[in-house]
Amino acid sequence: MGNETNMETAFRTRRGPDFLCIGMPKCGTSTLQVLLRDRTVIYVSPLKEIKFFARDRIGYDGGLRNFLFSKHWAARQERRAVAQIAKQVATGKEDMKRLNWALSFVTARRDLDWYLDLFPRNRISGDISPCYHMLNDDEVQHVKSQLPHLKIVILLRNPFDQLWSHCRMSTRAVKIEDEVAFYREKIDYQMDICPRYVDLVERWQKVYGPKNVIVDYLESLSSNPGEVLNRIVSFIDPPMGAVNRIAALDATPKVFKGKKMSMPDETCELLRDAALQRLEGFERINEGLARHWRSEVGQRCSVGSRLTNL
Repeated sequence: MGNETNMETAFRTRRGPDFLCIGMPKCGTSTLQVLLRDRTVIYVSPLKEIKFFARDRIGYDGGLRNFLFSKHWAARQERRAVAQIAKQVATGKEDMKRLNWALSFVTARRDLDWYLDLFPRNRISGDISPCYHMLNDDEVQHVKSQLPHLKIVILLRNPFDQLWSHCRMSTRAVKIEDEVAFYREKIDYQMDICPRYVDLVERWQKVYGPKNVIVDYLESLSSNPGEVLNRIVSFIDPPMGAVNRIAALDATPKVFKGKKMSMPDETCELLRDAALQRLEGFERINEGLARHWRSEVGQRCSVGSRLTNL
């Protein structure tokens, strides 16, 4: 009993996060962040997507000048997030501490000590950064060399819906002259980064071990948020029974509702082919869901499904 207590104390005072949530994008990571922040004692950063271990991969390392002037998607994302927090502060929905944290974060020089010190030593904490799904084998090994005791949370979604949602998000504040060409570029980019779900999951399982990786799904998070939150929190923090500290969920928070957009026939075909490629080998992770998703993908391009806010 004494040894268990000492080990747990050491676990909770270690620098850095205790878990990573690595996405995929548009698979519920923002919803999970809100649920963890509002319904549990687990600490998540006031600004989602720290992106520290992907900074070389995405070509963005923060700093005041970049935050103010860069056209990089990560800079635009951080400006939007800070503006949203500032608006919430102005309306009394947030306090100044969160805004001060966000401003300090986006203007800081980002090195390992800075990253480790973002997380409190006396609480279970995590880094929710969907862009970590971009990391290759060597980059995941590098994460392990810096943070050997992590738990890994992977959120996935029917790949057809995930890719289309990503396409729609990419249209924000962008003038599009050729829809089909624009969507093809976004789909190709996503497929270059992560062509198959099974490879993403098994890459992290290989490095951290299967028992330290959990895979869950946006569809489940939307229909049974309490059950999924219980499952993820119990995985992250089993010794303390954090699951018992979760308040009853009245509804799933819809963080980004998106907008309805028409889907060109050519784009539907591209999405279908890409989704089926992403599902290759996924039976090794979840055989029943792989069959179900394949069936859904086959129905997505039917008549009447061209207008969607998936």
